[in-house]
Amino acid sequence: MKAYEVSAFTRKGKGGNLAGVVIMDNLLNDDEMQEIATRFGYSETAFVEVFEPNIFNVRFFTVTNEVDLCGHATIATFHLLNEEKYITKKEAFQYTKAGKLKVIFDENILMEMSKPILKDDLDKEECAYLLNIDSNKILNKPKIVEVGLPDCMVIVKDYETLQSINIRKEELAKYSDEKEITGFHVGTIEKNKYYVRNFAPACGIDEESATGTANGGMFIYLQSKGYIKGTEEILFKQGDSMNLPSEIAVKQIDETIWVGGKATTIKELEV
Repeated sequence: MKAYEVSAFTRKGKGGNLAGVVIMDNLLNDDEMQEIATRFGYSETAFVEVFEPNIFNVRFFTVTNEVDLCGHATIATFHLLNEEKYITKKEAFQYTKAGKLKVIFDENILMEMSKPILKDDLDKEECAYLLNIDSNKILNKPKIVEVGLPDCMVIVKDYETLQSINIRKEELAKYSDEKEITGFHVGTIEKNKYYVRNFAPACGIDEESATGTANGGMFIYLQSKGYIKGTEEILFKQGDSMNLPSEIAVKQIDETIWVGGKATTIKELEV
């Protein structure tokens, strides 16, 4: 099987978020894929079954469990598929547990997100406690938003507060399981720039340097609160706290949210 390490959502060719990508004619069983993902140790590993040119079945595994969709692993996957000549058009499709989703190729690789769902508001005091910050630093009510995966969206007052977050790991993991969310996606706006951090200890990810689905959700949340006007493209900057600068582009075309960025193949792996 062909397997690679790919960095997705890189900023000026640096940083990004590493994913494992395994290409095969037929998928392995769930236990085997989970074992490989655990052994690789990336936040997500994508297993790709080639149906025909430009059409693929993709499964995503963290080090501990399977997830329905993963943004950075999708960008990594389709960068690699294009590089390895599996892509012959400017658009392709992936069948995922979040549905059949389109991927298009222009300046960035852009992935179609599943229809956004705005879910429950969460308690500001509880969220502040889990993030280890003062509740008065949180703007608006935190809210669960699902764009492929459900995350709690939190807006804080400034960049300093964002960078000061030191999560209560075990309690946040337990809370995430109770609320049936992937984790917390926290953002702020400073000097017309959008900065975010992502915490998903329930999935074995203390912090992630670049997230696709969560930034799609953050776009919808900011839009619902009036921070984003219309359908303008937003560049989310992530990974600064991890010294892995990443950039995720999010835009809306008609009613569809698209998330994208650039990627770089790092090395070939052995399975």
